[in-house]
Amino acid sequence: MALILRDIAKVWYRERTDTRLLALEGINLEVRPGELLVLLGPSGCGKSTLLQIIAGLEPPTAGQILFPERRPDGRKLTCMVFQEYGLFPWRTVLGNIGFGPEVRGVAKGERERLARRYIELVNLTGFEDRYPHELSGGMKQRVALARALANDPQILLFDE
Repeated sequence: MALILRDIAKVWYRERTDTRLLALEGINLEVRPGELLVLLGPSGCGKSTLLQIIAGLEPPTAGQILFPERRPDGRKLTCMVFQEYGLFPWRTVLGNIGFGPEVRGVAKGERERLARRYIELVNLTGFEDRYPHELSGGMKQRVALARALANDPQILLFDE
């Protein structure tokens, strides 16, 4: 199923100054299954805002997104990897990667099997019991990627 955006716009309102900031206007695109889309542009041009709209984290002010937000079982079809990693400091690598399946009610044994599969995929075998403060920036980014993949998204969004 393709992801289709039609005439997406986003206006931010600043209550303190009673001003509006046009972040996005007239965004139209179609991404078919298997395609890769890269958004390039200067800082502040709306790339992150558009990703957040696609992920369902922020509503558009106008326009349509033609892609179901959730599977029939309620799971989201998109997953976003943020530039700040968003790792839980009190959880190990294994615990961070297994968080999504845990929230979905996946049994502990299956959750660990799934997390270990993605730990191996991102080449972090041997670091399962490490906490985020014990990892390099690149390792944290790989944990964030593995955590996203463990949710089995149809669309994976990366913010920088």
